[in-house]
Amino acid sequence: MANTYMDAYLRYMDSKGIKYRTLDDRCVRVAYNCENIKTVAVLVLFDKNGKNLVQFVCTEVANFKDNKYAAGLVLCNSLNAKYRWCKFYLDKDSDLLVEADALVEMNTVGAECAEMVSRMVDIIDGAYPDIMRANLGLN
Repeated sequence: MANTYMDAYLRYMDSKGIKYRTLDDRCVRVAYNCENIKTVAVLVLFDKNGKNLVQFVCTEVANFKDNKYAAGLVLCNSLNAKYRWCKFYLDKDSDLLVEADALVEMNTVGAECAEMVSRMVDIIDGAYPDIMRANLGLN
């Protein structure tokens, strides 16, 4: 099923010269080089039924396996209190994930999604020193 919201987003990205990679008929990967973390890649997931719901996910941030799990949970709680635009959590593999959801409008979906990706990248890059300190047990 074609996703008109995704199509509109891709047209916007093309018009702005922003590089991306389409992973399937509802997922786009956008990656940015940052100051604190080398690369932040955000998956932009459009609703499978073509509704105006979009999910933003970053899965490649850090891992808090073994004795680092508790520190990862404390960190997620701290980051969730500090940043309101996205949520931080540990998945079943102890990977730190960052997510956000948005309702978009057809005439502004490109700008809305680009802004959410940019905001998410800035938050992750800003939080990365704290993430690494917690991961190394320096907090």
